[in-house]
Amino acid sequence: MRHVLVLAAAVAGMFYLSRATVIFGPFTYDEPDYMYAAGQGWFANAADIPSQTLPEFLKLGLDRSKGSGSRRNLSERIRESGDVLFYRHWHGPVYSDWLYMVRGFASDERALREFNFFFPIVAALLMYAGAIWILPGAAGQCAAVLATVMYLWSYPVVRSTELAPHQFFALCGAAEMLLLARMFTGAGPLRGSWYAAVAVCAVSFCTLEIAFAPILTLLICGHLMRKVLKPDFSFVMKSAAAFLAPILVIWPGAIFKLSFVKAYLFMAYLAVAVRDAWGPGATLGETWWLRIVQSPVPWILAAAGSVYFIPRRRELRVLIPLAIFTATAAAAVFPVKTEMARYSLAFWPGLVLFGAFCAGMAIAEWSPRARISALVLISALMLATGWPALRSNLPRQNTRDEAMLAFLRDHRFAEKALLVPHEDLPMVHYYFPEARFKSYYDESTIAEEFRAGGVAGALDRSDPPRWIPAEGAP
Repeated sequence: MRHVLVLAAAVAGMFYLSRATVIFGPFTYDEPDYMYAAGQGWFANAADIPSQTLPEFLKLGLDRSKGSGSRRNLSERIRESGDVLFYRHWHGPVYSDWLYMVRGFASDERALREFNFFFPIVAALLMYAGAIWILPGAAGQCAAVLATVMYLWSYPVVRSTELAPHQFFALCGAAEMLLLARMFTGAGPLRGSWYAAVAVCAVSFCTLEIAFAPILTLLICGHLMRKVLKPDFSFVMKSAAAFLAPILVIWPGAIFKLSFVKAYLFMAYLAVAVRDAWGPGATLGETWWLRIVQSPVPWILAAAGSVYFIPRRRELRVLIPLAIFTATAAAAVFPVKTEMARYSLAFWPGLVLFGAFCAGMAIAEWSPRARISALVLISALMLATGWPALRSNLPRQNTRDEAMLAFLRDHRFAEKALLVPHEDLPMVHYYFPEARFKSYYDESTIAEEFRAGGVAGALDRSDPPRWIPAEGAP
C-alpha cells in the first residue's frame, strides 16, 4: 500500500505541474508529418512503402551538396513522392505505430498530445520497481522514491508535450539500463537480463536514430561482464536473434531496404552541414546551461554521485551501466542546439537513475527519520527549483495557424497551387492533402513565383496571414 501511495502522489504531482503545458491547436512543426505517416498504417511504416531506395537517396543528397536544386525543391520533391520515411523525419516506425493505435481515442489534437504522458508514467513505474529490484533494503526504497519524483517532476518530462518519439525512447533507455544494472549485481539469470536488454535496445533502434548510444552502452557492458557471461557461439547467436527479431517485426524495412542507413546519414548531415538544424535561438553553451537550470536537482545529485561513485566503482558496479548510458546519450545530443525540452530526454533517465541510485545508497546509511527527512527535502527542492521554468512560457492559442487553416477551408483552389511559408507546409499538407502547395523561405521570392505562373496566390507570415493574390488569379 505504501508503494501505491508514493507512486500515486508522484503521478498526481506530474499532472499538477503539467497544467496548461500541453500544446493546443493544430498540429505544427514535425507533428503533421508524424500524423501523416501514422495514417499510412502499420505495414507501410514497417516496410517503408513507399520510400526511396538507398541509391536514389544518395543521389539526391549528392545533387543537394552540388547545389543542383534548392533545399525547398528537394523537400517538395520528396514530399510529393509520399516517402513514408521522410514523413517520419527518418525515425523508426515505433512512434508512428503508437499514433496509429491511439489517434481514434483522442477527441482533438490536444487530447492526442496528452497520450504522451503514458510513456513517462510507465518509465517511472519501471524506475521505481527496478530500484527496489536491484538495490537491497532501504537503499532501493530511497532510490525508487527519488528516481520517480525527479523523473516525473522534471522539466524535460513535463514540458515535452508535442507529438514526438523522444518520450518513448527515454522509456526504452530506462528499461535497458535497469536490466543491465541487474546483470551487474550478479543476481538471477545473467544471460536472461542480457538478452532482455538486447531486445529493448532493438526497440530503441526502431524508435530514434541516436540508438547508437544504447547500442554502445550494451557493447561496453557486455565487454565488462564477459567473464561472467562467458560468451560462446550459442551466446552470440541468441544475442543476434534477440536484436534482430524485434527489428524484423517492427521495422523490416531497416534491414531489407537499409532504411536505418538513410536515417543515420541524414542525422549526420543535419549535425555537420545544416546551421540551426534544430531551430534558431540558442548557442551550444546556452542550450546546456538551460538544461541544467531548468531542473537542477538531478544534475546536482548526479554530480555529487560521481564523487561518491568514482572511488568506490569496484564495489558499486551496479552504477556502471547508468553512467555509461548517460555519457553516451549526452554525447549523442551534445551538438543539438535548441531550447526544446524533448532533446534532453535522450540522456535524462540515465542522469536521474544515476543520481537517485547514488543518493539512495548514501541515504540508506542514515537513521529512518533522517532518511524520510532527506527524501522530503529533495522532493521539495525538486518542486521549488523547477517551478519557475515549468510555469514559464506556457503555450498560447495559435491564432495565426488557426486563421490560415480557416482561410483554406473557406477557399478552394483546385487548379492552381498556393504559396505558403516553408515552415507551414507540413501543417497545410496534412489538413488539406488534396490541395497543391508550394513553399517559400523568403517573401522576396513570391513575385518571381507569380511570374512563373501556376500559382493562385500566397499567404504571408503575418498574424493573421495576409492573402496576396497572383495577377490574374480568380
